[in-house]
Amino acid sequence: MEFHDIPDGRLRVTALQRDRAASILREAVADGRLTVEELHARLPTALNAFSREDLYRILDDLVPARDLPSVLADNLPLGDGPGLSWENPLIIRSSWSGHTFDGEWDLPPFIEIIGTGFGTVRLNCTFANPLQKVIDVVITGNPSVHVIVPEGWGVDVQQLNVSGQSGTIYSVVPTRPSGDHPRLILRGSTTMSVRVRHPKPRELRKRARQQAITSGTGSRRDAPTNRPGENSR
Repeated sequence: MEFHDIPDGRLRVTALQRDRAASILREAVADGRLTVEELHARLPTALNAFSREDLYRILDDLVPARDLPSVLADNLPLGDGPGLSWENPLIIRSSWSGHTFDGEWDLPPFIEIIGTGFGTVRLNCTFANPLQKVIDVVITGNPSVHVIVPEGWGVDVQQLNVSGQSGTIYSVVPTRPSGDHPRLILRGSTTMSVRVRHPKPRELRKRARQQAITSGTGSRRDAPTNRPGENSR
């Protein structure tokens, strides 16, 4: 079907429709239909589209033509807080004392880590709630980054550049996730170390003991914890 045959192709689109198109592209990366390079090539069009036609052009090989109008129709947004849109990422600034996200927390799809003092940013996603299937993590400055993800998740570090004597990447996590699990894409640059791994058995046992202790008194979802200076090893 040609684009001019699709009803209302020239209608102007809303910010919500642009975000929905971007989500479709990111989901396509998670399930292997698009490469990371293709995602980055198409995202600017999705985020700056004027009409539905603009969105059709970047989605026509991902969504059947007859379904495009309904796919881009009314969809509920994630929200408007930090990390929920490309233009407003969750900013994490790492000072000398570091910064830690741990426990049960909502993992937003857009994160930017800015190193200002060579501290370590620790993202423990073992019990996190991912809000989308693809998590975009941009690293700038000079932070050390330590990422922990559950089995089945994927972490792509191929877009990340490291330099300097301390610049190393260590990852034992596959690039692509298995099944319907999320995928983190780390990109940008740093002069410090980046480590990606699965949780250790002793860490899982410790968490199980903590849950057993609190189960009798009731527990609630904790907000992301920021414990500066926590040992990240």
